[in-house]
Amino acid sequence: MKIKHNMIFVSALFIAACSQAPVQSSMDNVPQKVSRDYEAIGDATGIRPYVYGKHTLIKFEAGKPAFLSFKDENGASVGYKIQGGYYVLDRKLDSFTVAGLRREVKFNLIQQEPPIVDVENTVDLPIESDANAWSLNESTEISADTVRKIKSSDPIYAIMNKQMQQHRDLLSIASENKKYTGEELFQINSRLDLIEYKIANRDEAIVHVYFPFNNTAFKPETDLIDALLPLAKNAASINVFGRTDSRVADEGNKQVANGRVMATKEFLVTHGVPENIIHTYPRASGDFIAPAGMEEGRKLNRRVTIEVIMQ
Repeated sequence: MKIKHNMIFVSALFIAACSQAPVQSSMDNVPQKVSRDYEAIGDATGIRPYVYGKHTLIKFEAGKPAFLSFKDENGASVGYKIQGGYYVLDRKLDSFTVAGLRREVKFNLIQQEPPIVDVENTVDLPIESDANAWSLNESTEISADTVRKIKSSDPIYAIMNKQMQQHRDLLSIASENKKYTGEELFQINSRLDLIEYKIANRDEAIVHVYFPFNNTAFKPETDLIDALLPLAKNAASINVFGRTDSRVADEGNKQVANGRVMATKEFLVTHGVPENIIHTYPRASGDFIAPAGMEEGRKLNRRVTIEVIMQ
């Protein structure tokens, strides 16, 4: 009788275990494209992997998962670091598995066709590599006892955060679109992180003034200038970065970028800002802070970024 009861007990455990095991449908084994760079086998909901240079990077749309692990095609663990909300793996992987999400998902690299460069349609050109080009001056140092902190009640603070939210919202929309590469999204996110970090420190004001296509007329909104000028007149230094929406640094875009910074400088000087503290940095292409493949993104990339470093 005891043996019979034991056999029944073991059978019950086996049945219970089977009933709780994840049921995989035939669809789970069909590769599904989840980004421009990777396809997935399994439930990849909320996971977006990309190729960024010599690395694979991964965005989890629901935030950082617990008990996460990455394994290469041989089952070996893959190291990673977290940067700007992305998991940056220690190398580029052709095949890897993500585990720790109450499921395992395998990702395989999609073999890309060589891009066809069409100089007449710059919107679809592959993004130029400008990892070292973001030029807000991180090296500027000001003595701590001379810094005037920007208060959360200052009008400029609300304007900076409103502009930042515009850029974040567009980046979020682009991250849902599989045509964007991980490199492009990662670069934009990194630039926004740097601006956001500077805003959070409240040692300087960073605002953008946007331009129509091929236009250099500096026409800022009244509330922005009313908030910016009192700070600019008492600043230690002001950096003006002129940018376009182009991926091609041709002569026309060079003139546009230069025209934008010079128009901004002239406006500031005319309104009482000392000329000797204003430094201009035009650039004809790239350095985007919004997705360049979207019309709304191109509107935000046609800009001057004004960085007012406080005394």
